[in-house]
Amino acid sequence: MVPYRCFAKDRLTRGPDGHETIATVSTWLEAAGRFARDRGLGDNAVDLLRCFAGPEPRGGPPPPPEDPWSDDFEALECERLADSLDVIADALEHEVDRSQAELFARRLRTVDGALAALGDDHGRLLRVGLRQRVRGIIASPIARATRIRALADFYFSHVGLHIHRRAGGGGPPIETLARAARWRSVQPGLEHARIESDSDMGPLHVNLLRVDPQRMRLRAEDCRASAQHGIPFATHVEQRGARAGISGGFFLYSEPDIAPPSRRFDPVGLLVQDGRVLSPPVFARGCLTVDADGVPRIGRIGMTAVECETPDGHRWRPDTVVNRAQARRGPPVPSAAIVGHEVVATGSALPVPLNGFVVALPTDVSLRVGDPLRYPAVHGPTGLVHDGIAGGPLLLERGRPCLHMRDEDFWGSAPPVTFSQDETGDRNLLPRLAAGLTPEGTLVLAAIDGRNFERALGMTLGGVGRLLQALGCDVATNLDGGSSKRMVLDGRALDLASTEIVAEGVATVSVRPVHTALLLFAE
Repeated sequence: MVPYRCFAKDRLTRGPDGHETIATVSTWLEAAGRFARDRGLGDNAVDLLRCFAGPEPRGGPPPPPEDPWSDDFEALECERLADSLDVIADALEHEVDRSQAELFARRLRTVDGALAALGDDHGRLLRVGLRQRVRGIIASPIARATRIRALADFYFSHVGLHIHRRAGGGGPPIETLARAARWRSVQPGLEHARIESDSDMGPLHVNLLRVDPQRMRLRAEDCRASAQHGIPFATHVEQRGARAGISGGFFLYSEPDIAPPSRRFDPVGLLVQDGRVLSPPVFARGCLTVDADGVPRIGRIGMTAVECETPDGHRWRPDTVVNRAQARRGPPVPSAAIVGHEVVATGSALPVPLNGFVVALPTDVSLRVGDPLRYPAVHGPTGLVHDGIAGGPLLLERGRPCLHMRDEDFWGSAPPVTFSQDETGDRNLLPRLAAGLTPEGTLVLAAIDGRNFERALGMTLGGVGRLLQALGCDVATNLDGGSSKRMVLDGRALDLASTEIVAEGVATVSVRPVHTALLLFAE
């Protein structure tokens, strides 16, 4: 996140003698800063409040001026606490369906209640910050739903860390816990471990699988049909005869501009199942792939690695492809706009579809609207991809931590916008799912629980990289986490999955369906 500093503003006032003078107008952030300094809360507490000035922190216009405020913090607190949070769901349902709007509103109210329950100055400061940002987001004409969801997660993270520190929390580093993990053999080639402990990042609840690809077969899978029929993921894994399974990559969910032929729950990025490309790698992101010999690889794959085939059998590999991370319009040359396997527009300077791309056409390629486009092959690091799932961003490269969001097309309006428009600088503790490879070729899968004040705060992306590095991985990628994160072993879900934020040990158990997955089969 680019640091955002708020300065006092000047305005003209007219005195009793009729002369104009310049008066300094303070802002709400300055009132919060004075309160924090007076109470010894430190600069970091106020720095948290600067997040979510938005609304488009990456590639968008500068944030608008902060709201003026010339009174003290106590007066600001009184005014913000008088704001009703009951209007949130109504304000969001123009961008998402009613169930999502109500879910995001519930999460935010849960965090607001946790801040009120703290009963200390830190809680007062954060609660005012939360409500001030709600006020700004609801007044914005765009991105309200995704930003309210991210705002709730961000403040949950820092409420949880404060609760942990106030209780004397100072557990061991996650590296120490990872190296001390006790592994049990499930069968030859498959081991399981659990980390359940306080840590330097708060309470952890992490399930791990360690996989020998020479003894276990890996398969990517499209689970959308099962999800539509209400089949739980654990049942789906068991019905397929798999020993274990994890949820897979990102999918369209709460983006406000999902338009046909795209549909909610469509995969975002690469999905290859048994050699068939079900979804092309529209975005050049970290992927977990398997070649025909069953060897897993982790690396960045984009459209330039794909062979495209027209209805008349002409094949080519594109070299000029534009997606939503790069621009809203394609190049001013003859092009085609593609969503999945369908040509949706042809021409020049075409609008770029949300979950598609615009490709400049070679002179010997002709496409028409409605034409089907095939992808006969995706080239991986060491050969053709037989199975594969996109995630991203990469967490480790050559044994070192990395987070290159723009290089992996997490930018602009590319889905998921909670990543592309992250306003926190990777300071959200969230449920995560990730995969790593050791130099010996062992696959390590990690399901990190979160959104639970008592048992699991979650991790940042950087924290997940630390975890997998400590487990011996030299390359790793993030996969889809949040409420979609699942890990199943022997017909039983291992993780603490819930769409809600869990406070005081109680939660409405609501589990989001899994739409893509990686399944593990005994050879």
